[in-house]
Amino acid sequence: MKIVFWGTPRYAAENLTKIVNAGHEVIAVITQPDRKRGRGKSLSPSPVKQTAIDIGIPVFTTQSIRKDQITKEILISLKADIYIVVAFGQILPREILDQPQLGCWNSHASLLPAWRGAAPIQWSLMNDDPKTGICIMSMEEGLDTGPVIEKETTVINDSDNLEILTNRLSNLSSKLLIKSLERIKKTKKLSKSLRLHKLNAIDQNKLTGIPSYARQLKKEDYLIDWNNSARRIIKKIQGLYPNAYTLYKGKRIKILEASILGNNIQLIDDPLIFNDSIEERIPGEIIIINKQNGIQVKTEDNLIQIKYGQLEGKKPTEGYTLSLQSKMKIKDIFSS
Repeated sequence: MKIVFWGTPRYAAENLTKIVNAGHEVIAVITQPDRKRGRGKSLSPSPVKQTAIDIGIPVFTTQSIRKDQITKEILISLKADIYIVVAFGQILPREILDQPQLGCWNSHASLLPAWRGAAPIQWSLMNDDPKTGICIMSMEEGLDTGPVIEKETTVINDSDNLEILTNRLSNLSSKLLIKSLERIKKTKKLSKSLRLHKLNAIDQNKLTGIPSYARQLKKEDYLIDWNNSARRIIKKIQGLYPNAYTLYKGKRIKILEASILGNNIQLIDDPLIFNDSIEERIPGEIIIINKQNGIQVKTEDNLIQIKYGQLEGKKPTEGYTLSLQSKMKIKDIFSS
């Protein structure tokens, strides 16, 4: 069974590696063009492209598969049996979906029909969902609307951030894709409708949950709004790890790890802290700075302790050192 693999980020690259290691024949990879990455902003290949090069698989890049006639003709000449798509970053048009005999199949990192779209892992964390998972679906022209043949659920732990959850879902995705490929291979002589029937594909209208959409993230999504609840801020920090940030005197500070504290802290015990009610403090106001507690900040409802952060131009560090690097003072306020 000849496979063309479509994908772009590291998450997809890990899936590609495991599919190849499982003995499946990947004859080509389609990925996004090289992008400017890192501090030097030099052009770098996508993780999927680099993985394909390392393995020795032919790679083709496309800025827009809808408009790219050259890549379309290459795909026709490859005569692949099946296309596997993992976080490719573009919607495939009907003419592409109809090419392979065994169809196009997508591994999507949510419990469909929840979080269709570009950033399902981030939004599941920011939304404080109790669980998420992986669905393997037959691709349609709609945005992640196809029938599902495999699904596995994982609980979202309070300690999970984007990196941790992405790694766990990548492992689930690889496992389900390999299982699905073995099942799909046995339907080679069937029509699409019979294939889906044989695979017990479930229409998403029959799945539990209300459709929701994980839109592409914008620059402004990463800025922390201290007027939100502490829980919501923590989930943003985790969901956008390691890039959620606040502003202090015009400088960007990434918040890498934080925890929620109650409001019943005895501020009077610290002679450096003025004795006002926490409830009267302004969201974003720095309440405590010391070696023991690091940085503690007021939110809409509770205090947040900043455990690790990164001042622009510096390396990540624990809270108290971060306060020294930034020259923070009690009563100063983070910008939202």
